[in-house]
Amino acid sequence: MLPKKNKIDKKLFKEVFGIGKNYYGRIISLKITPIKDKNTRFTFVVSIKTAKKAVIRNKIKRRARYITSKLLASFKKEIAVIIFLKKGSEKLKFKELENEITITYKKAGILQ
Repeated sequence: MLPKKNKIDKKLFKEVFGIGKNYYGRIISLKITPIKDKNTRFTFVVSIKTAKKAVIRNKIKRRARYITSKLLASFKKEIAVIIFLKKGSEKLKFKELENEITITYKKAGILQ
């Protein structure tokens, strides 16, 4: 679970969503923007188009949060990231999801 200091609030979400730079993976998209806060901040979005049931959407977000929290110490500081999980992420096993997320973070250059 991510600490509260590493979560994006509503005001920051609108800012990142508006001016963030996009990075794409197979089942994940990122919007990244620099911020003045010392912490790296994250939020996770799973559309109703990805999974109709809220239980499945929440499961995907829980998994992605856990994967991100394990990597938290190795992220660059002073950035805000919105993670969009696409259709197909609900069918992946945990290890496959972990690999896809890690690859996309590296591709975006936010892992040190």
